[in-house]
Amino acid sequence: MEDLRLRLTLAYRQVQQEEMVAGSDSAEKILTLRRQSADYQGKIAGFASQLRSLDDDFAALLSAGTSSVNDIQSALPPDSVLLEYFIARGEIHACIVSREHVRVRNLVPVVRVRETFRLLQFQLSKFRLGDEYLQRFAAPLRSAVEAHLRELYAHLIAPVRKWLDTPHVTIVPHSFLHYLPFAALMNETGCLMDDYSISFAPSASVFSLCAARPEGAQHESLVLGIPDPLAPQIDEEATTVASILPNARLFLADQATQELLWEHAPRCRYIHIATHGLFRQDNPMFSSIRLGRSELNLYDIYRLRLSSDLVTLSGCGTGLNVVVGGDELLGLVRGLLYAGTSAVLVTLWDVNDATTASFMKAFYSALRAGSNKAAALRSAMLSVRNDHPHPYYWAPFVLIGKYN
Repeated sequence: MEDLRLRLTLAYRQVQQEEMVAGSDSAEKILTLRRQSADYQGKIAGFASQLRSLDDDFAALLSAGTSSVNDIQSALPPDSVLLEYFIARGEIHACIVSREHVRVRNLVPVVRVRETFRLLQFQLSKFRLGDEYLQRFAAPLRSAVEAHLRELYAHLIAPVRKWLDTPHVTIVPHSFLHYLPFAALMNETGCLMDDYSISFAPSASVFSLCAARPEGAQHESLVLGIPDPLAPQIDEEATTVASILPNARLFLADQATQELLWEHAPRCRYIHIATHGLFRQDNPMFSSIRLGRSELNLYDIYRLRLSSDLVTLSGCGTGLNVVVGGDELLGLVRGLLYAGTSAVLVTLWDVNDATTASFMKAFYSALRAGSNKAAALRSAMLSVRNDHPHPYYWAPFVLIGKYN
């Protein structure tokens, strides 16, 4: 598998080079390289199937077991409820789990929420049109997004709001709801984030697993920054984060290699990787993040052994996953959780470079001052919102796993 992974990485890099050169024979070369890549991927998947039958941990990585309701309730801290959504027979349902009660509520036809969500995504996509467009249409852009967020709140939160009677809510989405910025959902008085600290889990069983993990005893931190012409502040972000985290090792550009990650990550409490993510809808097991001289995908993450409190993937689209098998989530986040970290901080969409640097500074400062992860997240989001009110800037950050 390692030999195939090296060959696959080389093929990816050659495709990128050919796309940049765009010579007369580039199209044919790219086609040949893509066929080679598909062949390597098929062989790796075949080996993985064999490994799955022999290795219980790897099987769990691909498909989590199911925890009992009692296990989930006992894993809930006293200050938290779990709000899980599921879709069945064209309807969205909600299950609200507290330490004392389990309640199920039918909410709304899924087509109504899906359409509103599609319109919300369309509005957020307009931020790719450039600063001049955004400045000219700032007011109508914000108004349109907030209208969709209010409608989504009415469908998904208002019917169960009376049972969310704790300071913290752990949300377990389902299907396309995994991509929804729940913290930004709005009612007449404000956003959901104004009332709660919020965390997420791929499933209730994964939440139970993460909640049972003890606090890491490590005292080191690792910060990797892989700069990009489209994200010029990655160096500054990584340097700032390293100055805040305890006993941090900082590696930038080509120094931020997979080998260094393997060497240092197992003994680090906090791991921060500022880079770009690549989501593969055609084959989610090969979704990856860029490192100094390679890509890190789910198969690589399986080889990691972590005992960290938090891994942060700060970049573009690193939280994107694909939903398979009901409420199970397959992607980089799931891999990191099963590698041993208690929580992962990622983004739902391509983030703004400057505001992400500000967010990370505020987040780690609050964490270093003693806030738990969810409280630090909320504090940082509020800080960014003060200067940049549009949800595009402050709402993509999600904490998945153990929040306290």
